[in-house]
Amino acid sequence: MKPFILALLVVAVPLFAHSPKGLDLEYDSETGVLSVEIAHSVNNASKHYIYKVVVELNGKKIVEQKFKSQTDEEIQQVLYKIIDAKEGDKISVTAYCNISGKKKGELEITAQEGDE
Repeated sequence: MKPFILALLVVAVPLFAHSPKGLDLEYDSETGVLSVEIAHSVNNASKHYIYKVVVELNGKKIVEQKFKSQTDEEIQQVLYKIIDAKEGDKISVTAYCNISGKKKGELEITAQEGDE
């Protein structure tokens, strides 16, 4: 009986949990602010949420932030001040669900209009 219950739990958890669906990354080179919006639709943002966000600049971890709930039942929003980023640099962000899964997004810093 115990193996059956364990097998049922292993199958059931993925039905209720899911990885983040999308990452929207925007970097403002004038202010140095990285805006991250993580699409993660849940029924209860205090029990099922994005628990960790990791930001890397050119492959080096510069931010790791943990959470105990999500902004709301649709998204997690965060802002980071990244003063060392310059044109041509690559920023990657990985968002982790507290139950199961993760999503990674990347962007390359480009010159904004007026910066040229």
